[in-house]
Amino acid sequence: MSSNSTVAPNGDASFSPPSTPTDQIAAMAEQISALREQLSHVTRREAELRAVLVRESELDAHLDRLAKVLRKTNMGEKVTAAIEGAALRLEPFPYTVIDDLLPQVFYDSLLMGLPPVELFESKPLGKQHLDLPFDMAPMYSRRVWRFMCAELVPKVISTALIAKFRAPLDDWIVTNWPSIDPGSVELHGSGGRIMLRKRGYRIRPHRDPKWSFITCILQLARPGDSETWGTQMLAVDDDQEAKNAAPHWIDEKKCRVVEDVAFRPNRLIVFLNSVGAHSAYIPADAQPDTLQRYIYQFRVGPPLEAVTRLRALLPEERQPLWAGKALLDY
Repeated sequence: MSSNSTVAPNGDASFSPPSTPTDQIAAMAEQISALREQLSHVTRREAELRAVLVRESELDAHLDRLAKVLRKTNMGEKVTAAIEGAALRLEPFPYTVIDDLLPQVFYDSLLMGLPPVELFESKPLGKQHLDLPFDMAPMYSRRVWRFMCAELVPKVISTALIAKFRAPLDDWIVTNWPSIDPGSVELHGSGGRIMLRKRGYRIRPHRDPKWSFITCILQLARPGDSETWGTQMLAVDDDQEAKNAAPHWIDEKKCRVVEDVAFRPNRLIVFLNSVGAHSAYIPADAQPDTLQRYIYQFRVGPPLEAVTRLRALLPEERQPLWAGKALLDY
């Protein structure tokens, strides 16, 4: 045995001497910090649950009316007509702005079903969003938003948008997969997420992930919300293809605003993630100081099993440009 080894009284060579007082204090401080973090998490969770229960009691009386709204049989026809009637712009990239997308009574129900703000606020500014369908929310919220993300988006809205974007969408597919019939590519709408934006929010010019062929942003403006600080559609000088499937961030100096789309109720912005960019911001001194903006974002693209097949069909030199996350939401 080495002369430097420490041996316990019972002869155990693995014995370690007691730590110094400094080490003990450091260990206690670490434990206290961990306990504080756990307590903070429990406190936040308690506040979220309390907010959900309070809102649940407020919305309970509206459930019967919501059931009647969701039974309306002409909703799909009205939504499809609104999409078909909007102008499709092709420059600097294919996009459209659709006003009055949803029947007003259903749009009002979506606003009423926005989850309590406490569910968003535990996340850092710029990442305050809730994925759909909700893990936790009042029953009214879960019902109305489940109808939106599981019925209207995949069965009505996505179908109508694919038809509207068919020509530029086919061109984009053929550019990347010249050997296949673009109409054979399976596409569907994601469940999406509701995003909260406050003062100081900023998302720099970018294109969304490539596997999300089409991005859709429903502006959830409420009565009294200002139209300012919407979404900027940008042309890009010396535009370059994204190097992979991740979000493609672009130097602001290369961008020119083509249209500043105002923040209006029941307005859907839709664009192809091929070229160009989009951005959004809310000044840190925007009024009121309690300003809250909500949007619902979802995407249209190939499901995961189709992504696997399409990756294998890419020309070898283009495969690195489509490498990375394949999910529709990030």
